[in-house]
Amino acid sequence: MRKTEEWEAERRAYLKGFAANVRRLREARGLTQTDLERATNLHRTEVGRIEAAKVEPRMMTLAILAKGLGVTLDELISGLPVPVHRKPSPQEQRKRKST
Repeated sequence: MRKTEEWEAERRAYLKGFAANVRRLREARGLTQTDLERATNLHRTEVGRIEAAKVEPRMMTLAILAKGLGVTLDELISGLPVPVHRKPSPQEQRKRKST
């Protein structure tokens, strides 16, 4: 498997695990996505996209989600493995395409 494919596979798995954590924490607190929207001032569709593993939230969004859920960042990513692969650099990607 090429580095880009390894990175993409690991990224998808990580986002799915993160999405499951957000959903589990929200539901454990008896919150709907709309309730979380109100608690975080994030749009409900953004919350839905996070829970569907469609987006990779930025650091500030992670902090906002953690505060809205009443958890730490550690709790938000609990159980997720530390990523091994890094996104290949643009130079690596160009080099692979030319070969």
